[in-house]
Amino acid sequence: MGTTTTPLEHDPALAPAAPLLEMSGISKRYLGVQALDRASLRVNRGEIHALLGGNGAGKSTLLNVLSGTVKPDEGTIELDGEPVSVEHPREAHRLGIVTIHQELSTLPDLTVLENILLGNESALGARGGVLVNRRQVAARVAPLAAEFGITRAELWRPVAEFGALKKRAIEIVKALAAGPKILILDEPTSGLEEHEKTLLFDHMRGLQHRGVALIWVTHHLDELFGLADVATVMRDGRTMATVRVESVSQRELVSHMFGGEAAELLAAPAAHRRSGDDGRQAGPRLRVTNVSRPGVLRDVSFDLYPGEVLGIAGLAGAGRTELVRVLMGLDKASSGHIAIDGKVRKLNHPRKAYRAGLAMVPEDRKQMAVLTDFSVAETISISRLRAVCVAGLLSGRRERTMARSFVQQLGIKTPSSREKVRNLSGGNQQKAIIARCLNTKPSILIFDEPTQGIDVHAKAEVHRLVRELVDGGTSVILIASEFSELISLSDRVIILNRGSLVGEVDDIGRRVTEDGIEAVKDRIIDRASRASK
Repeated sequence: MGTTTTPLEHDPALAPAAPLLEMSGISKRYLGVQALDRASLRVNRGEIHALLGGNGAGKSTLLNVLSGTVKPDEGTIELDGEPVSVEHPREAHRLGIVTIHQELSTLPDLTVLENILLGNESALGARGGVLVNRRQVAARVAPLAAEFGITRAELWRPVAEFGALKKRAIEIVKALAAGPKILILDEPTSGLEEHEKTLLFDHMRGLQHRGVALIWVTHHLDELFGLADVATVMRDGRTMATVRVESVSQRELVSHMFGGEAAELLAAPAAHRRSGDDGRQAGPRLRVTNVSRPGVLRDVSFDLYPGEVLGIAGLAGAGRTELVRVLMGLDKASSGHIAIDGKVRKLNHPRKAYRAGLAMVPEDRKQMAVLTDFSVAETISISRLRAVCVAGLLSGRRERTMARSFVQQLGIKTPSSREKVRNLSGGNQQKAIIARCLNTKPSILIFDEPTQGIDVHAKAEVHRLVRELVDGGTSVILIASEFSELISLSDRVIILNRGSLVGEVDDIGRRVTEDGIEAVKDRIIDRASRASK
């Protein structure tokens, strides 16, 4: 049965007489594109308010207006019932509006204390003069930092020494030092393990109890329930609905974010499934034997078969990304060997990996994959330039023809293949990177966190693409920190811990059917964490 497309009711209880924040009729247009169309947002004090929508829905633009980095064409902002004009980020900061961005902005070479102090000099009593009494500032900051698990000793250590969760906590402490009324959290769980997310959610509840209003942007709808009070849904630059989270289902939210078709897509069968010895008669496509790399990998061995999705599970530091970097020739193994279709290969450079039939969609899209000044066509063609050259010269016509075929095949939303890839949404950038990999005609495709930072609709489309690839005989290696995603896509999962292979769960389709996904997840988590205790 299809999902209803009737707009969600706006709950009258969500409209008290005097909200902390009221944004009304906000519009913004860029070069003929209507980024915001009379959008609105109403947030109460001490409320965890989720702001939802797909890539390109207008969430970031609306919050950029609130934080003073974008000037709207029209609309009003009221704070505590008074109209305000947020012309600059400094003005937003003065008004008590602070943003913690998805990409960590801590400076690694500075100490924790120096990071917290930077930009907060006035709030921490350090204004005036060049010299700052750091011990006095530390005394002011220490009680607050302790609430978020940062010790007095850690205040004096460089931020580079800490992991993602601690860095996120540092940014929260820095934000709170400014005495905010509104804290904007943009994808705060990005890059965190499950137990770290739980701790972050505890921090968010603590902020709520302080009376801080949290505006929370997330693509992970399952995280909302039991934590967020209210959700505002945006689509095509417009505010579609504002609802109490407790009164709505995840399926309804998806339907209003993307339409009923997307809700049906997300409800599609979980994955291509291999059972028993299906397809193994021909032998492994990839055989990894006793591969080691000092400090990160120890005697790792496994096989990958044609048309199989092999998941790699592990907690942070387990060696998952380090393993696929060796496969792609980005890092050199100290021992062991890698065979493809029965032939041992020396993969000491990415070029050799591509020639051997491997390609990888990396975890860090912005740093390792997106060439911001390249067009969509250039982004795709660069992996195999010979295919678009005539007599050694690049043919623009061939390049655009090739790009259009991938744009159509993968459903990349772009005005044309000449569009700069930086102007695409995160999900469409990811599709362009996948297209670049597919352009090499790989027999083995590695996905390292393929749905990180993309919306649920794009996530469903990537899942569907993986199924289509394996149905066509491509072998897939998948890394995903979300164990539910890993299980839903994989035929078999190998488990790493501190660089060693410590377990394997095969025939996942049957195990999920018989035992349930939570039981399979618990088995993987237990094996991934047991050796490190």
